Order: sequence, then structure tokens, then C-alpha cells
Amino acid sequence: MSFSVYEKIRTPAILADGGNFLIKIAESEKEITEAQLLRYEVFKLEGGHGATNHDLHDYDEYDEYCLHLVVIEKSGGKIVGTYRIQAAEAAQRGHGFYSAQEYRLDKLHGVLDDALEMGRSCVYAPYRNGTVMGLLWTGIAEVLNRIRTRYMFGCVSLETTDNATGWAVYRYLKEKEYLIPDMPASPKPEFMLPPADENEIEKILSASGLKLIPPLMKGYLRLGARVCGEPVLDREFGTIDFLILLDTYKLGDRYLRHFKVSSEAVKK
Repeated sequence: MSFSVYEKIRTPAILADGGNFLIKIAESEKEITEAQLLRYEVFKLEGGHGATNHDLHDYDEYDEYCLHLVVIEKSGGKIVGTYRIQAAEAAQRGHGFYSAQEYRLDKLHGVLDDALEMGRSCVYAPYRNGTVMGLLWTGIAEVLNRIRTRYMFGCVSLETTDNATGWAVYRYLKEKEYLIPDMPASPKPEFMLPPADENEIEKILSASGLKLIPPLMKGYLRLGARVCGEPVLDREFGTIDFLILLDTYKLGDRYLRHFKVSSEAVKK
């Protein structure tokens, strides 16, 4: 599937050189397949949800409408990290945004016309020391340089289905003012997270606090992202998801330098 915005993103396919790693947009079926194999290993096998898929790939109908950002270890040629990207143009001609499975997005309609949906982020277990995740962000920064889209959004997951933990995270985010005040996205009924006992929520907050927030969500929040709606329960993947939205025009200079995004990349 060819879209004009994707041509700008993947020309050239190599986004950056990370020393021992190469950061690029997957060009071949082989590279896309390897990214899907990594996703299966992380999301299905590690999470204990792999029995329903016997070809060892994590894929869905959205994959053909997305680009696949990958980090490749040069010495062995292995893909050790991946991120899935979908532009508004592709969502409009394809199956819509993946996040719309879990959330009503109608109040975000104007915003999402100039947005990239990010998802399926994962890193091969032996490389989860922060380096590869940082390289994925370097790739995203170069994507922003190439197309100058304003917003990034997508679901960030807690690796649990415990509703008290989900509501504890939500309470923490609310207290720290990480929520968009008017909460423009609302969970679809079939994904709503069941309520939890208030005493259990407070107990979890008192014991864990900031430790409840997964590293990927912390990264987005540091960049200025905000949460758009209440948490949802994804039974297929065994996670609790939060929808986040980042206005790239508001990225601070510190992060622009860190991810090598020029100031022109976040201005019209």
C-alpha cells in the first residue's frame, strides 16, 4: 500500500546510524516478518497469550497500512526493536486507527487529521537496558524531521489485568495533572475497566506510587504527552491500556536536542 506521507518517511529507508545498530524503516517482507516475529515473542509468548496463533507472528489487518520502524544489530543482522507507525492518510483509507478499537475518538477528529499513531513498541529481552528504546526514539525524531506532523498518539500498556492497579495508575496520573482536562477519548463499553475497591487502590498507591508507571509511559510524559481517557482492559493481550497524546510543537529544546529534532521539525 502506497501513501504520499509514507514515501516522505521512508526515503531513504535508513533513518539513523546508531553505532552498533542501524535504525530504519523496514523495506522488505523479510524485515516486516522479523518485526512481527519479535512482536509475537514479546507480546504473546512472554505474556502467555501465544496459544491462539500457530504461525508465531503477531499481525493484524492494520499491518499492511503501517510502516514498521526497526532497530537492527549490525553484527548479526537481527531486529532487536520495533515500533509500528500509522499516518492519518493510511487510517482514512484503511481500517481506521487501531486505538479506535478500544476508544471513541470522535472528539479528537480534527487533531488526528495531523497525527501519527504509534504502537506495538517492543524490544528483544536481552537488549532492554534503555539503549534500543532510545534508538527507536531517535528514529521517531527523524520521522518528525521528514514529515513535520503535529501530533503523536497511541495506547501505552500496563502488563497486568488487575483493575485496582489500573485505577491506581489513573489516580496517580490525575493527581500529577497528566490528564487532558476534558478527557476527549472515552472507552468503548466492551473495553471498560471494571471499578475497584477504593481501599485497594489507596494501598497500591501508597506502596508503589511512581513505580507503577511503565518506562514507555514515563518517556512520553517527560516529553509532554498527556492521557486522553480512562484506562481500558485489553483481554486479548492481557494488558490495561492508556491513550496518550503528544503535541510535538510543544517539545522542549532539551528534548529536541536529545533526539536530534531540529526546531523546524515542530513548526509549520
